[in-house]
Amino acid sequence: METRRRRAYEELERLSFNLKGEIVKANETFSLHIGSTSGHGEVKCVNFDDGLFMLEFELNVTEDTYIPLVTKNDNSVYFLYCMKGDCYYAAQRNNHFVRLNELQTAIVKISDNFAGGIVLKGQSDITLNVLRVDIETYFEKHAKNPTYIAERLKTFLDELNHTHNLVHLGKLNFDIADYIKKLEKVKNVDTLSELLYFEGICILILASHIEQYKREISGKINPTKLIKRELKVIMDTAEYIQENLEKQITVQALTLQSGLSAAKLQEGFKFLYQRTVSDFIRNVRLEKAQVLMRETDMNISEIVYSIGLTSRSYFCKIFKEKYGCNPKSFKSKTNQTSIV
Repeated sequence: METRRRRAYEELERLSFNLKGEIVKANETFSLHIGSTSGHGEVKCVNFDDGLFMLEFELNVTEDTYIPLVTKNDNSVYFLYCMKGDCYYAAQRNNHFVRLNELQTAIVKISDNFAGGIVLKGQSDITLNVLRVDIETYFEKHAKNPTYIAERLKTFLDELNHTHNLVHLGKLNFDIADYIKKLEKVKNVDTLSELLYFEGICILILASHIEQYKREISGKINPTKLIKRELKVIMDTAEYIQENLEKQITVQALTLQSGLSAAKLQEGFKFLYQRTVSDFIRNVRLEKAQVLMRETDMNISEIVYSIGLTSRSYFCKIFKEKYGCNPKSFKSKTNQTSIV
């Protein structure tokens, strides 16, 4: 744990040369707090495996700020995701800027003669998620006993090295946006459970980057006629559903709230979540129900009511279809496991 914290501190120390600020320790987590003259906000760094870093930028800088992605003897791959704001990839310090659109992915390869980086535009609220894989450090650790993830990652990086492009600009990716929202639940990453949760989400983000890259280079991209603004509305609608399960949610009500037609709602949910609106609502309710069974002492009737259903028999039917047992048996097994 101490080694991880030291690596995270060193990563933030490197960033502090360009993002003027102070490195602050909150419990066991380090973050770079931007000074008032440079803007406001912070950059949090977590090193959750040797050579594997997650950087979360949530800030607003006073003026355009360049952040180089290369250090001495660096051999890294960066996975970038602009959640919000004006970010650019710069192939050279003052030449050839490429905009990273909101909700768009990018993969950047680093070599010793590379002089590129990221430009954060001034006076813009920016949320940027960055995964850095220090290739030599990561694979040195896994050389003797490679994990499944390490082997798959090595295969991907070998494929990536066969291409001549230093940067791959991907399409819009909404799965990563959902994962980043889940990261907000873990503020300081202090306890073992928080670290495991954080690491799990980071691995899912990395997997989503790689999966999208493979689909794009093979031409297997799912098309949609919806524009980015409409897809963002779909995401907001999905979040509304998740936060208001106790309400009687209908497709008609969602069309009024979102301003989208029923047809666009259905197309958007199928594109982003591979489900119809009704199936999405039902699935979210069932997932919430099993969490309540594991983490609370609520009885089945209370759970049914809290997730917006009125029929206990209907709930039992769809719960068994999804989880393979009735709610009573599931709750009983969960309670026995927790006692043991």
